[in-house]
Amino acid sequence: MVMLWVAEGLITFDDDDDHDKVFDLLVSMQVILFSGIDRHADTLSLNTTRSLYKVNHSKIATTSSSSSTSAVAIEEEKYLIIWEGDNDPNMDHHHHHDIVVHPEKVHHLSIDSRSLLALSGFDFIEQFQRLHTLFLIHSPCFFANRVPYSLFLSLKHLLSLNLSDCSISELPDSISSLKSLIYIDLSSNPIKFLPEPITSLRNLQTLRLRNCSLLHQLPLSTNNLTSLRHLDLDVIGQLYCMPRRMGTLIHLQTLSAFLVSVMDDGCRIGELKNIKNLKGPFCISNLQCVLNSEEAEEVDLVDKKFITKLELSWTDIYFDDVSKTERILQHLQPPFGIDELMIHGYGGFKLPSWISDSSYAHLVAITLYGFVNCDCLPSIGQLPSLQSLRMIDMTKLQRIDDRFCRDDDGNEGQQSPPAFPSLKELTIDDMPALEEWTGARDGDFPCLNKLKVECCPKLISLSFLPYLSSLKDVEITHCPNISSLPDGEIATSLESLLIIDCPELKKNCHKGEGKDWGKIAHVPNIVIEDSFQQMFKVRVPYWRKKF
Repeated sequence: MVMLWVAEGLITFDDDDDHDKVFDLLVSMQVILFSGIDRHADTLSLNTTRSLYKVNHSKIATTSSSSSTSAVAIEEEKYLIIWEGDNDPNMDHHHHHDIVVHPEKVHHLSIDSRSLLALSGFDFIEQFQRLHTLFLIHSPCFFANRVPYSLFLSLKHLLSLNLSDCSISELPDSISSLKSLIYIDLSSNPIKFLPEPITSLRNLQTLRLRNCSLLHQLPLSTNNLTSLRHLDLDVIGQLYCMPRRMGTLIHLQTLSAFLVSVMDDGCRIGELKNIKNLKGPFCISNLQCVLNSEEAEEVDLVDKKFITKLELSWTDIYFDDVSKTERILQHLQPPFGIDELMIHGYGGFKLPSWISDSSYAHLVAITLYGFVNCDCLPSIGQLPSLQSLRMIDMTKLQRIDDRFCRDDDGNEGQQSPPAFPSLKELTIDDMPALEEWTGARDGDFPCLNKLKVECCPKLISLSFLPYLSSLKDVEITHCPNISSLPDGEIATSLESLLIIDCPELKKNCHKGEGKDWGKIAHVPNIVIEDSFQQMFKVRVPYWRKKF
């Protein structure tokens, strides 16, 4: 919505301005109201109050070209909305006598595709040659999968174009005639490629391509879109590689991911050097294609201060130079303002020192997934705001010790503050070599309320469990070597205990008979089952849940 306002010149932004703050301000002023949940989109839907557009009912007129198609013209016919049916649920209006619409006066046109079909198709739109905005409202049975060449030749004043979800599979080269175009939304269309002439639109700021599942590459000359600020698509899910010379797009703010490549038609990681204003979630994938640590250092990732969620991903598990991989990650230090960090497929023996830096005061979630060589964990217990920690599929990790909670540097006489002061959820999953977990002290994990330990076949005990005073939910699954609960009182706050495929532990926790039953008798919800009762085990890749 804010991108559209910018395209229409209603508001202006510099690179450093925060669109979200403007949006939140309008919500606080009740210019924009939350109206409920859109179950189809799984997001909150919004209503824009009339005060934003200052709709004057005396300037609203309604016309009908057929018994089933209605239109509303607003403010001296500058705004024209045409839809099929007697009522538009999003527009309050009064029915008047039929009016005559003057195409030369209309600047903003919204029309649903069924009405367009009834009104002679795209030929109808071509008469509105002063249009600034064109919204073709989607229909599941749109009559054409191509936009005619002549349409864009007639709309040379267009600033905003929305053709999302219209079953369009091909755009004509004539799109290059839209020299003033600032915003275009082609999302949810079966487009296989974009015409190369689209890259001549030097004023284009927003290009939306979400859910274009057949689109696997961008035009070769995408780097010519030098005004582009928002390239909105699922890069990892849609593209095979990034187009060359992406580094020329220095105004980019929205880009979900960057695919590193060593191919001639792809992008080196150094292209990210000059893209300094990236905002929100961001992923760098295919890090196995980084040639050396100097390339990674050139990115200066730590200075990209508007990134809030960062994922660093290696997609090839073969590592011929472990030390090079470690140096690369050392130079990909995240900006200090991030709130989520995910590292996937890392092949180093150890993690870099920056991950323990308490300066990451806003970091609330860390996911470490698919580490094939890592045999020790960093000291991350002093991260002040960390609330969620997931460590999954670390095949060589044998021991979790006190260094995981704190780095005392041998100063045993000094009292360390409690480890993980804000942690609420801890997941340890798929650790085939993990045998021992020690190092927790009384007072550590003061806020931890959910613990999940899964698929650790060699793990013998959970000796730290009595120290976790705030626990509410514990899951211990597929850990057959854990035979009993540790000595000491289990948290009285515990509300739920799930034990799956831990035969000895099951026996010792048997209601009324097991030697550990007294430790858990106070828990209101206890489920203890054998593995065969789980017919299927669906493993969701945790590292992708947030992106």
